[in-house]
Amino acid sequence: MTRLSRVDLEQVVGCSGEMAELESDEAYSPELLARVQELIRCDAITYQEVEHEARRSRLVISLQQEGGAYRWEASTAEPSTADDELYWRVGPCPIAQHRIRERDVGALRMSDVISLRRFRELPVYREYFQPWGMCHMLDLGLSARWHRQRSLILFRAEHSGDFSERDRTVLELLRRHFHGLEARAALRGQLVEAAHRGQPDDLHAPADGLLTAREREIVELVSEGKTNAEIAAQLWIAPSTVKKHLEHVYAKVGVGRRAAAVTLLRPVQLTDAPPEALHDAAR
Repeated sequence: MTRLSRVDLEQVVGCSGEMAELESDEAYSPELLARVQELIRCDAITYQEVEHEARRSRLVISLQQEGGAYRWEASTAEPSTADDELYWRVGPCPIAQHRIRERDVGALRMSDVISLRRFRELPVYREYFQPWGMCHMLDLGLSARWHRQRSLILFRAEHSGDFSERDRTVLELLRRHFHGLEARAALRGQLVEAAHRGQPDDLHAPADGLLTAREREIVELVSEGKTNAEIAAQLWIAPSTVKKHLEHVYAKVGVGRRAAAVTLLRPVQLTDAPPEALHDAAR
């Protein structure tokens, strides 16, 4: 990987911190795609899951500068779209073929695997990518399961120029944070299922690991009997920020009050908390 400047490293750190605060039922939300698009300039960005042996896409979440967000998931009723059928008729693209052949999940530009001149000659470019207006691609493999590849793909029009080594390095550095988002989204799904079953014992284990470090810190201070104002003063943040974090905690553990959240997350320490703390609403 290329050596990044201090400014680039600061941007990566800032982006990874913001990613940790994202709250969504799916890891690759439009909010995440927009944040990555700010960090690595591109005309469109897409998360996709594809089954190469079956020659079909399973999930596509896309964000374009013009046209907004787009999400499509295969189902029994709608197994494919016209665009998907066209892609598999003329594709897959050279990056996907390279991954299957080389078992390579690294961040790759299209120009890393094929020359631009040769790419322009391929049916997948002429019939699929060119009408869409995209020429340059930067693709991060997110799974080594070759029968079902998952990728995050950034696109640029020809006039925007190719992606740089800096862009590729930045995307590669974010890999572990993408995987963290996937893990939290999976835990959140387990938590919602447990909440629907109404089984607090099931809630306790996943909820603890689901919280961010800041949310965990605030819950611990709540269990000590501190009010929102006291927590804000101790952490040097605004009381409204404390309230927002608690709202996120409530949503994650499937409860509506701070007392219930602390009960699920810290059942032992709860008995030591003053009664007034347990009835203090998130104000």
